[in-house]
Amino acid sequence: MTDPNRPNDPGQPGQNPQVPSAGSPYGPPGGPSGYGQPGYGQSGYGQAGQQPPPPGYGQPPTQGYGQQPAPGYGQPMGSQPTGAQPGYQGPGAPGPGWGTPPPPPGQPAKRGNKMPLIIGGAVIVVIALVFGLMQLGKNNQGTTGGPASASPGASASTGVGGGSATETVQKYFDALAASDPDTIFGLVRDELPDRTFLTKEVMTAAAAANPITDVKLTELQSSTYSAQIQADYRINDRTKTEKFMLTSRDGRWYMNRIAARVSMSPLSPAATGLTVNGVAVGDVEAIQVFPGGYTLASGSDVYTFSKTKLIVEGLTSSTDVFGIRVQLSDSALKSFRAATKSLVNSCKKPGSLKNARCSINFREPSGTKIRGSSIVCTPSRLASIDQMKPTLDTTDMTVRGSLSVSYTCTMKGTNGRSYRGYESLVEVYGQNSGSGWKVTGERP
Repeated sequence: MTDPNRPNDPGQPGQNPQVPSAGSPYGPPGGPSGYGQPGYGQSGYGQAGQQPPPPGYGQPPTQGYGQQPAPGYGQPMGSQPTGAQPGYQGPGAPGPGWGTPPPPPGQPAKRGNKMPLIIGGAVIVVIALVFGLMQLGKNNQGTTGGPASASPGASASTGVGGGSATETVQKYFDALAASDPDTIFGLVRDELPDRTFLTKEVMTAAAAANPITDVKLTELQSSTYSAQIQADYRINDRTKTEKFMLTSRDGRWYMNRIAARVSMSPLSPAATGLTVNGVAVGDVEAIQVFPGGYTLASGSDVYTFSKTKLIVEGLTSSTDVFGIRVQLSDSALKSFRAATKSLVNSCKKPGSLKNARCSINFREPSGTKIRGSSIVCTPSRLASIDQMKPTLDTTDMTVRGSLSVSYTCTMKGTNGRSYRGYESLVEVYGQNSGSGWKVTGERP
């Protein structure tokens, strides 16, 4: 009795093995290794003393229970008989090529449904189509200077990129001229710069102060995934050359850098209340800006800068921030000189032979003691105070002023005798606490 669940069992009647014809694409058993050899691990009964050939695709099995032909690549559709197909076991059966016995010899093949052959052929067509598309995508790499094809499974871009490396850089300069920071941010991926000074308002002022003109782009290097574009342009009434590095990802080009990093630490931004184009810098060491012109100012009425115009010519060019000095504002200089005069006046009565604030340092006369209350000093050359041009040390915001005030001091000793001494005040140091100056002749 035939078991419908075991159509290829050699113990059932009506089964007949399929033998490939002379024109079959399968090669003969025992041929060279590779295509056309029996499947892996299928040693056949009835071939004693004979080693099975190496594994391969598309060859008929040797005789014996538990073997079947493995499907081969490139086998013509329709070359199989219309009966039960080798390797197709129906629902719930093991996959093709693993332990399905062929029908025993001498028995006719049982006619089956043609649906498995149609389904199997459709699956092969779909697999071949997918494999072909993958090969096409693999070989369709971007040409020199052009975009690369999208890589399967790549993460989504954080920007929009450009169609080519040169077009991407051109979009960058167009967006600079239009004060369009959003477009520029679409030309970069991964880590984005801080946008505090990359706003439309800041860009508009920067472009108006020092616009970029006469842009000329030249492709220096280009491969599938990277490119270098040289930009020659004019800014600040001179020609500037900048080289841009770009990378290609997901079929689009992105710039590796879009903004210049400018150090602010020499200007002590936190203490001076530094602003750039009206935006407070705060307690940071550097800011990121686009090329253009910028105006420096202080939010404090104490400090100002030797230069208030800063020009950023490119992303990699050095900006001469270190050539800008922090100095006292006119009102702060006036109040500093006034505080120095107050110090000098307080030194008319130093109170002792030694007074560091007044830069007074007398020695005791031999054989007597000096009464501190008897010391009176008369300053001279006070005009040097109004001539002071103090400097500022930004490491601790200490102001140092040079002057040449002289003291002529008289005093009395316990022996009743009078004495005279001379001192001078040549340096003063001051710090502003926000509520006024503290000035002293003692070096901090």
